[in-house]
Amino acid sequence: MFTLYASIQLPLLHFQWFSIPSSTYAAAPSTFLLHAINDYSSGGPLPVLNRATSNINWYVIALIIAATISILLLLILFLRIAWIIGMSRKYPHTYKEDINFITTDLPRAPFSFLNSLFWRNTIPLEAESGRLIFRHELTHIKQKHTYDKLACQLLTCIVWFNPFYWLIQKELGMIHEFIADENAINENDTEAFAKMLLQTHNNGRYLVPELQFFSSPIKRRLIMLQTSPKTSHAILRRMMVLPLAACAVIIFSFSPLKEKKNIEKANRKIVLVLDPGHGGNDAGATYETMIEKDINLEIANHIKALSPGYNIETHLTRGDDETLSLEERVAASNKLKPDDFISIHVSDDSSAATDNGNFDIAICFENPRVDQSKELGWAVYQHLNAQGGIQKKTLTEKRAYVLRNNNAPAILIEFGDIKNKQQMQWITDDAKLDELCSAVLEGVVESHKQ
Repeated sequence: MFTLYASIQLPLLHFQWFSIPSSTYAAAPSTFLLHAINDYSSGGPLPVLNRATSNINWYVIALIIAATISILLLLILFLRIAWIIGMSRKYPHTYKEDINFITTDLPRAPFSFLNSLFWRNTIPLEAESGRLIFRHELTHIKQKHTYDKLACQLLTCIVWFNPFYWLIQKELGMIHEFIADENAINENDTEAFAKMLLQTHNNGRYLVPELQFFSSPIKRRLIMLQTSPKTSHAILRRMMVLPLAACAVIIFSFSPLKEKKNIEKANRKIVLVLDPGHGGNDAGATYETMIEKDINLEIANHIKALSPGYNIETHLTRGDDETLSLEERVAASNKLKPDDFISIHVSDDSSAATDNGNFDIAICFENPRVDQSKELGWAVYQHLNAQGGIQKKTLTEKRAYVLRNNNAPAILIEFGDIKNKQQMQWITDDAKLDELCSAVLEGVVESHKQ
């Protein structure tokens, strides 16, 4: 039982073990199921972002199939429990030694469930074999083996795709039989109990909640009857569990700790204006529960929170969900006379759903400081590219009003396609969003190097 539930709990524990130099580590987007991070070196091939992001969400389909099978298995288990409850009401019962003794003509009896013992009327309770079987089933009831079995079966129904859960369920049933056999026999009746075991048996079935007397492989039970628990290596065998458990914790609970990059600050204070696109009455692009205006503001706030570490003073054209005209955005920027201006958006280009990346950086050739805009755009491009964010090889030219009429070097960044679930997961994953926003700030610092 510990093995079963520890296997569920251990992966939920997270310990940081060792560091990996940041120069050899670049995290790519996390997957939706396990949030596992794949590694790509900055000089290697860029990851394919959209190959699996079509209208068919295979992860959701796989999840639905797995959930359907789990529901069916749970239904089978509950139906069998209902059958047992129905049988307990069908046959006469009496109470013996605080147990509900039910006399039946069921071929699968005797078996126990919770505090009920279903007895087959063809087995004489007064005979030696009957007394042994009764003590055997009484042990199951007193040690509450049904609860163990139900807990194991419920977990197996949910995590049915793991074959080890089925094997452990089978072994748990065998251990229950060993314990009951040990308590059923006395010093001199091992032979009688062995003869009684050989009368009849079946091979057992999965997801059977009751504890049947004739349900386990006979050979193993006979061997256990003759095996002494006081062997010379018993303590050593138990101690071997400790290093095995330690290895399991290390493998499943420890994760490499990414070494924090040394932040290269700007030599002087850089004033940066961030313009979260849309807002208020203008929602921008929408898809399912995602709204562009909210995504843009989230990215801008994240960049602003990180900017002091780069010696960058950041201002936002809007700090909440308010409606601003393009003229108001440009006027607010020009009033501050910033060193740089960045407009933040996400795209809504369904035609590019199968392209390798929809991150885009745009400049406007009509900007009065177009050369500095190009330098800023290329610097941000290089750092975002190192994070696997951009697949395009050139900057885009857009005659956007906020770029064209801005007195500062200005660029527009589209942080992925709102319909690309994998890319939007980058925004909702704090660790990945940190990397993307840090890349933008690193690009700003890079563009101002002399």
